[in-house]
Amino acid sequence: MTKRQTPPDNLDTDTGQLAEADWLARYVQTDGGGDLVNGIRDLIRSGRLQTGARLPTVRMLAPLLGVSPATVAGAWSRLRDLGLIETRRRGGTVVTDLGPRVAAHPAAADAQSWDLAQGLIDYALLPDLRQALLAGLDESSVHRASKEHAVPSLIAAVAPTWPFQPDAWSTAGSGTEGTLLAIQAAAGERGVVAIESPTSPRLLDICATLGVELVAVDCDERGPTPASLRAALAREPAAFVYQPRAQVPLGHAIDAARLSELARELEPHPGTQIVEDDFIGPLSQVAAPSMGALLPERTLLVRGYCNTYGIDLRTCVIGGSSRLVDKVRRLRSFGAAMNSRILQGALAWLLRDERTSAAVARARQRYASRRSVLLKLLQDRGLTAQGADGLNLWVAVPNEETAIVSLAAHGISVGSGRRCHVGPKAGEFLRVSTARLPDNPAELEHIADCFAEVLTAQRPDGMILGHE
Repeated sequence: MTKRQTPPDNLDTDTGQLAEADWLARYVQTDGGGDLVNGIRDLIRSGRLQTGARLPTVRMLAPLLGVSPATVAGAWSRLRDLGLIETRRRGGTVVTDLGPRVAAHPAAADAQSWDLAQGLIDYALLPDLRQALLAGLDESSVHRASKEHAVPSLIAAVAPTWPFQPDAWSTAGSGTEGTLLAIQAAAGERGVVAIESPTSPRLLDICATLGVELVAVDCDERGPTPASLRAALAREPAAFVYQPRAQVPLGHAIDAARLSELARELEPHPGTQIVEDDFIGPLSQVAAPSMGALLPERTLLVRGYCNTYGIDLRTCVIGGSSRLVDKVRRLRSFGAAMNSRILQGALAWLLRDERTSAAVARARQRYASRRSVLLKLLQDRGLTAQGADGLNLWVAVPNEETAIVSLAAHGISVGSGRRCHVGPKAGEFLRVSTARLPDNPAELEHIADCFAEVLTAQRPDGMILGHE
């Protein structure tokens, strides 16, 4: 029996033949079972997962992906139905697909690979948490039995940055948890929710978890359109959910004029609550206005800080209607009723510390530069792409499935646009995460060249979208 090899440290250049759990966690999206199926299938089609590769166990992979074992098991079942894998009695789950492969690009054999699919932040740009955590230990209420959903020091630090004066504050364990609680408080379970489309797969996964029915609100370059919101409101949805800035995947921010137009549509529908998902927080380049300034009794703004300060801070802030914040608190009462006062105090310290603020400003600029440089390079090559803010680009393609597999042959992993649509997809797009792009101009040029080569090859006339 051949001794099992130890996986190399540089997993980004590994072929994936061993299919280690942490390797897969780097190369597949984790927005739900459907994305897991598509990710594994793309790895197989591109040859990065070869026939005979043994997949990790469900319980080993699920925690690394941040999903339940049931989600992974369901994805494995679907892959078996597609004939891509099989589970053997003693050999575990292995890749069995013998279908067509996309051969690796000749120049990609020894080249670096880039994960532009998962939306992970650049850990090198996170600030140091040591002093912040020590400051959190100094919170006067630490260890007390009383509940503090938002400690005074955190409210004092956050309030100057909030786009309106909330009636109440609370916290949650992450931006995703905060938004889930906010939507549940606003819409309940299995209600009707109006939501912008395309939108973040994370938001769609939250809504699927809650079992709500979704009504699409179309977007343009300024955000949700008033006409589409008006049509959605005819269904009398319990909530309207949107991203006020750095919208995933389109990258726009809502300006004051558009916000006023949307508010006028919402005013005759008092039963529709508003949830604003500010997932990127301080890393956004703009300070978008909030519906809380116009319809305060119906609005909750959820701001995430994990992208800015790191996932271990585990604190997002929720501010808005006292009625809705009370519902959020009640929903948390059956679990972790409040966030750690130590972590709340640490976030308060980070928001006030001048050195940390300077580090965040540098990170914000680095992220913006990576995104804007690649955007220009793609547009210079004739591709139709957009993304004015945030950590993503939205790139039009002739066929997204073919583009994903072809780019994988160049060592570039990208996200599927179909996971961003509410209902049937409107067009063929790629969701490209820009947070971990290289700063080296030559590498960015190479990535843009790969996009242009792949997308030109898809067109029968040799033209690229936008240059007919």
